[in-house]
Amino acid sequence: MAEIQLKEFRMHYVEKGTGSQQIVFVHGFISTQVWWQPTLELLPDNFHAYAIDVRASGNSEQVETGHTLAQYADDLHEFVEKMGLQKFILVGHSMGGAIAMQYALNHQDRLQALMLVDPMAPFGTRIPSEITAWINAQQGNPEGIRQLLIGAFATPPTGEYFEQLVEYGVRWDEPIYLGTMDDMARFNISDHLPEINVPPLVTWGDKDMVVPFEGVVDVFQKIPGCGLEVWHGVGHSGPIEIPDRFIELLVRFVGEANAAASIAQA
Repeated sequence: MAEIQLKEFRMHYVEKGTGSQQIVFVHGFISTQVWWQPTLELLPDNFHAYAIDVRASGNSEQVETGHTLAQYADDLHEFVEKMGLQKFILVGHSMGGAIAMQYALNHQDRLQALMLVDPMAPFGTRIPSEITAWINAQQGNPEGIRQLLIGAFATPPTGEYFEQLVEYGVRWDEPIYLGTMDDMARFNISDHLPEINVPPLVTWGDKDMVVPFEGVVDVFQKIPGCGLEVWHGVGHSGPIEIPDRFIELLVRFVGEANAAASIAQA
């Protein structure tokens, strides 16, 4: 188990590879770095990857305060500084996509490229109050969390791996669960997206029942030069449902971003 002491808590992370291309993965709501396991297993040798557990999630230390996306972005930067990462690719899934966009607005000088996988809408979740109340009521409830996670897939994983996802989701304690839900509703950086000036790519599965396509279009239209990849027949979690295709896209995107950077520097 790899951990690093930040100002307010010990952050757990998984590290994979020793290549020259540094890349950081950020997970979503009721998730952990385990959601990136299929991706990490398939990464080519030229990558050096880090998948973090945000504060109070997964195996990171429990902390009752600071459960906002802005704070998670600040925690990410503290992690990056502690690990000595100067330039890296940032990949965020779902809520992690919103954290990644916030990070890009704060520290885009550190980014080689930005990949947003079924990202949370930059204008917040906008979930009806009755549905929000139901989701909040599932905190710590294994069957409720199971249903929420099943809804994150067109083709859910099975067996021990899926049970691990459920277990980690159940372990989201009340402060992070409810605090994050509240902040995702308040979150709104839509008008600032044109300020992002790093190579961007947004992906979405057309069977995604979690993130509305309206939010993906907002990202695509407002971040300059943003690419869009739509996966047909895929739900909210392409890196788990179609890991081979996801890795192929990621590797191609990183290669194109690096080639463009080389041309710009020439």
